[in-house]
Amino acid sequence: MSDGINKKLPEEVKDTNARLGSLNEPRGLSAPMKLIALVLGFIVIGPLLVLLLSQLFI
Repeated sequence: MSDGINKKLPEEVKDTNARLGSLNEPRGLSAPMKLIALVLGFIVIGPLLVLLLSQLFI
């Protein structure tokens, strides 16, 4: 009985460590955050760029 436990315990520890290691990996932006960044880019950066270009060429 204890041999089975002794063999199973290191496997469970290894699996737990692998899961914990995957939690520390960096993640990208989610789809809603990308959409918000795109909309804010058009709302904020677009008009500023147009204003800058209009000041340079007028």
